Amino acid sequence: MLLLGLCFTSCLLQAQTIPLSHYQQNYWTTLDGLPNNTIHAINQTAEGYLWFATWEGVARYNGDQFRVFSRGEETGLADAAVRSLTIDGAGLWATGVKGDISHYSDNQWTPQANASAMINDVVVDNAGLLWLATEGEGIYVRQGEQTIAHFDIASGLPSNDVYQLAQDAAGRIWAGTSLGLVWISDNKVQLVPELSGMQVSALLLNQQEQLLIGTASGLYQAEQTAVSQIYPELTNNAIISLLEDDQANLWLGTREHGLLRVSELGIEQLTAADGLQEQRVISLFQDSERSIWIGTHAGLMRLRNVPFVSFSEQDGLASNYVRTVLAHSDGSLWVGSSGGLSQRNDEQFNPLALTMPDGLPPSIVSLAEGVNKELWVGTFSHGLLRVEQGQVTRSYTTSEGGVENEVRAIVAEPDGSLWVGTAAGLLRLSNDLLASYADIDPLLSNFILSLHRAVNGDIWVGLRHGAAIIREGQVIPIDISRHDGAAYVFGFYSEPNGDYVWLATDVGLVRYRYGDQSLSLMGKEQGLPIDKIFEVINDNNGNLWLSSNLGMTRISLAAAHKVADGLQERLEFEQFNERDGMASSQTHGSSNPGAMLGADGQVWVATARGLTSMDPARLAKFTHANFPVILEELKVSGVTQALQSDLVLPAGSNRVQFNYAGLGFVMAERIQYRTLLEGFDEDWVLRGTQHSAEYTNLAPGDYVFRVAAAYSYQDWDEQEARIAFTILPFIWQLSFFWVIIAILVIMSLWLLMRLRLQLLTFHAQELTRQVSDKTQELQLQAQAFERQARVDVLTGLPNRRGFDEGLAAAFARARRSALPITLVVIDIDHFKLVNDTWSHGVGDQVIKIVADIIRQEIREVDMPARWGGEEFTLLLENTKINEAVPICERLRLAVMNYDYSDIDANFKLTISLGVAQSSLNMEEHNLLANADLALYQAKRQGRNRVMTFTDINK
Repeated sequence: MLLLGLCFTSCLLQAQTIPLSHYQQNYWTTLDGLPNNTIHAINQTAEGYLWFATWEGVARYNGDQFRVFSRGEETGLADAAVRSLTIDGAGLWATGVKGDISHYSDNQWTPQANASAMINDVVVDNAGLLWLATEGEGIYVRQGEQTIAHFDIASGLPSNDVYQLAQDAAGRIWAGTSLGLVWISDNKVQLVPELSGMQVSALLLNQQEQLLIGTASGLYQAEQTAVSQIYPELTNNAIISLLEDDQANLWLGTREHGLLRVSELGIEQLTAADGLQEQRVISLFQDSERSIWIGTHAGLMRLRNVPFVSFSEQDGLASNYVRTVLAHSDGSLWVGSSGGLSQRNDEQFNPLALTMPDGLPPSIVSLAEGVNKELWVGTFSHGLLRVEQGQVTRSYTTSEGGVENEVRAIVAEPDGSLWVGTAAGLLRLSNDLLASYADIDPLLSNFILSLHRAVNGDIWVGLRHGAAIIREGQVIPIDISRHDGAAYVFGFYSEPNGDYVWLATDVGLVRYRYGDQSLSLMGKEQGLPIDKIFEVINDNNGNLWLSSNLGMTRISLAAAHKVADGLQERLEFEQFNERDGMASSQTHGSSNPGAMLGADGQVWVATARGLTSMDPARLAKFTHANFPVILEELKVSGVTQALQSDLVLPAGSNRVQFNYAGLGFVMAERIQYRTLLEGFDEDWVLRGTQHSAEYTNLAPGDYVFRVAAAYSYQDWDEQEARIAFTILPFIWQLSFFWVIIAILVIMSLWLLMRLRLQLLTFHAQELTRQVSDKTQELQLQAQAFERQARVDVLTGLPNRRGFDEGLAAAFARARRSALPITLVVIDIDHFKLVNDTWSHGVGDQVIKIVADIIRQEIREVDMPARWGGEEFTLLLENTKINEAVPICERLRLAVMNYDYSDIDANFKLTISLGVAQSSLNMEEHNLLANADLALYQAKRQGRNRVMTFTDINK
């Protein structure tokens, strides 16, 4: 960034202003969905959409995708090229190069009568009149679609090429032209002599109701009608766009010099060298979330405030590859990188020239403060350095330059001695002499990853195979391998009360409790999104910050203790990375310290692309943003419906789809959604980042669809979108229809009976024969019905009644012969989800498939049955429970491995089985209850398993 050192003060500017270099930059081009890379104008309508005027139409942005409105019947525009976007109380005005005008409101475009020239700008004045700035024809004033006034050179304009319009607090209309500035009042044109002959491209009424004027020769200001230049430093800048943000900072888009910002920090400049897509800034806008949008000929750019601030070589660091950071007690900050050492004082970074005997700057991997305020520096290949007043006053290396010169960690003792962790083991520096601790314990001859001095004076040593405590000269090994194979210990954190030490390891966070020397792991199984943790920082706000290769993770310290103590199953976390302003999500392990809490409460993190800082108090401001959620589209059976209140859908509307969007643009990719269809859903359904919800086979009735949105680290916003609708029934779904049918059936039966009686009267002999025939036929039917009463129609298996009879018979035989009976109860896992997701027809198909698999996998002597719904039973006579379990496992695997691709390529199905064996004098219902209890335990333990009654009673 180029800082043009102009300093000034303004009562409107607030302390929250941050340097231009601290904004995060985001970009959009035609590759991202824009219809064209030239952004003539930017605006935001009341419901929250962002709009962009381009050569190829108006693009509406919802944070996820652009919807383009071009010329044609929908918009009424004569040409796709749109020059201006203006908000009024009802909606949005869009004007184009062929004089075309269209107004957008309530999801509807209303075209107006075209002007006869290209329209550069539109103003809706206090009386609701439409002022049109045109190219070559001056200014037109409209009331509705009727032109009531026209101003051109003959009326007093210096030029008919009018670029921009503005209305001031007095009601005057100001017009910037190619040859000067005028103001119009009472239909009279007044030329501003101070700008005669000067091109005026931008006008802005600021918060103090002063008119700011962007010209080819800098910036001017109008007080009433008196015009004077401000900021003479900008005279050589042609200003073509203006914006005043919510903090009264002034943003200036120039023709050739990029973007300028005037604030309490001075005049800052953003150019192509700093990330701007091109030097010509033709449009500027601040949205409702306070992000700055910049339109150029090369695409769209956004500057947004982010919770993390990053620093690089441009800010004074010796190198962007930062490995270690140390907050010194004197208030300074020391940064070690691959290119050397940097110091931060008075918010300025300055690299220190620490040239080594080989002429190379040291690559720094560890830092520590000594008891005398001196700085100790551990390097990758130049050993241990003592730095005082910016100079190396002592160095410690091995004569051969071996691996001992790789100093990964340093800890100072109150007596002035140092613990030094190297790639070849632990060293102790005392009285200017280095001594190896490898002779005391071979464990300490390994690669030392980290060192830490606990509150009680213990020295903790992080190794590649666990950790160790040095206490009063004794080495106490700490074995962490039984916790998910943990090995590497990259860092430590001691709680101030001295009761706990937290270890950053390669499989998560490990808590050590001094009271009982117990270890507890919090890893992925407990909810953390990462394995390798490098540093643990307490922000003194009740949170622990964990650095990793995926950025920074914030967790609650109290919740971490609850998980460690078994009082809570999982941790909730918040993840932060480059999208939140970090220079890189890759932080550093085995460089100490890789993260640090400063005296001012800021968290400093070393990353692979610079130094990152975060103020927890400032972060809180980002967790309270709210934004509207919009219902964008309703489709019924694939056909888009008009979004209106009290919507009535026809009978047979069996597929209803809602498309929605949360109009938050700061971190749109992090917006989470939840939906609730009143009349169908019992509770909110979490949709993640999905922008649509679809329902099938909805019954006739009244419904209300509701959708809410929130950023991933926020509570659910009270704002939500909703729409009420009714699905009409078919005539046969009405209750009175079936009443009529019942009456007709009864009448028909009565008439048939009457006819039958008459036939009996006239054909008595024939009736006798027919009765005989019918009696025999009825007997056959009764036998068939008897069989059908015991068979499930869908699967062909015995039904509940058939099973009950079979079970009773089996028990009778078992009592006579003292043979065992084993009963299996089978349940299809998540069957309701099958019905809800794929329909009840697919559910029936799944039940038949499972029934067929059961037939194939069991023995001929076994009796399967459909117990009801998605449940089956399997009766195995003369079979012990240990003989039944392999049969059940074979059956479970057959269902799990079955090819369901005819239903869906990703369709999977599993079953749970409960198994129980009869005992002496047991009743049928007891055996069934035991098997059912075993099934319940199988489902409770995660489904897709075989559980025996014997197992749950062990």
